[in-house]
Amino acid sequence: MCTFSMTIKTFLLCLCLTACNGNEEVTEAETSSGYPSLLNKTVPVPAEYLGETASQGSVVQIDYDTRNYVDGNGEMRSNTAYVYLPYGYKESSDECYDVFYFVHGHGETAASFFQNENGMMRNLLDHLIEKGDMSPVIVVSTSYVYGTPVDYYPDADPYCKALPQELVNDLIPLVESRYRTYTQQTDLEGLQASRNHRAIGGFSMGAVTTWYALEYTLDYFKYFLPISSDGWSLGRFAGMNYPDETAAHLANIVRSSSSLENDFYIWACSGTDDVAYDRIWTQVQAMAKFTDVFDVNHLTFHEQEGAQHEFRAIAEYLYNALPSLFSNRQKTILHSVAFPFYSSKRRIHFSANTSLI
Repeated sequence: MCTFSMTIKTFLLCLCLTACNGNEEVTEAETSSGYPSLLNKTVPVPAEYLGETASQGSVVQIDYDTRNYVDGNGEMRSNTAYVYLPYGYKESSDECYDVFYFVHGHGETAASFFQNENGMMRNLLDHLIEKGDMSPVIVVSTSYVYGTPVDYYPDADPYCKALPQELVNDLIPLVESRYRTYTQQTDLEGLQASRNHRAIGGFSMGAVTTWYALEYTLDYFKYFLPISSDGWSLGRFAGMNYPDETAAHLANIVRSSSSLENDFYIWACSGTDDVAYDRIWTQVQAMAKFTDVFDVNHLTFHEQEGAQHEFRAIAEYLYNALPSLFSNRQKTILHSVAFPFYSSKRRIHFSANTSLI
């Protein structure tokens, strides 16, 4: 979490009191996607973005304690995540960072995101930040399989469903108290207060997880990036087989979260030759019928021409999505006012096993 000097705190307090004079509230503008239509085409990644750059971020492995949220029996277990820290990250700096949590697909682990294709995703992040396409972001690669992938991918569904709860209860408090993020308190109230600076996304079964995150942890994430899979809230492949029912279910979830005032954004995507294209596109079209919840300011779909259901295609989705979610904007004082200063009331246990990859 970030800490601020007393001088800045005092200035912000005075500014807030001035802005709120006359019982006027300081509120953030409603989410705007910047896209004029539901269906959009992605732009190819420049070849140089897939190679190494001089300004390289670092990746840290973190082993952490969690519980068995699949069976709900409270049994203790451990899991592993990998944290990308952008080039120039310093603990001594006053700069705060947004955080993007990514969930892998079937047959992979948390390490896959930064290791596959000779570190392609890591190189992409380095270039996006170095060239100013997006603001420096902390990226966390997570896993629902605890190091042992299931043989038949639909069998991973219970683990995907449980992961958002694990993230909110265990991993997010650990990461966002250890590193310089906007989270000032790691209890549920503090995580909700900082949700505007947090996104979750995933590929294939990771996208199933992302849809579950929308359903169960909307209070703690503002941005959602499901890549090449529908939501399984009403059963396996329900987004494709029961799109209207799935869309109505998710719309009701959003409506019931009254504190958010529809402050969220879903950047859904797939490739035109991807086996899961029809699954996710069918669901997205059904969701778009609920214009009071899923208009283009809160839901857009992006297709990659000719892309198949493979890891390499993820690069183009992230190249297009991340600058939209984490624009390289100046952090203004008024932006900081929206997040009060908290003192942590929760003790976080860190595993001693941390290493670089």
